[in-house]
Amino acid sequence: MSVKRPQPSSPQTCPGIREFLRPTMAYVKCHVCGGTVEIWSDEDAGVCLDCGAEWKRAEENASCLDYCEYADKCREIIKTRTGKTV
Repeated sequence: MSVKRPQPSSPQTCPGIREFLRPTMAYVKCHVCGGTVEIWSDEDAGVCLDCGAEWKRAEENASCLDYCEYADKCREIIKTRTGKTV
């Protein structure tokens, strides 16, 4: 009995697409009241759960969609699977 190994192939997308297809949640401290802001990895802003103030992600958090050679392909996949345009 022989075991078939998967054929090596070049990637069609980058590993960073996982954050867009399966976003993760994080909590940050509100700059107004010190409360809790819930922010998802695919969002640019969140709202404080305590005072309602808006919190925006810093621009320095560029995603791979800003520079990766597979960015256009990933954008198509994200739009197809989530309905979101990124």
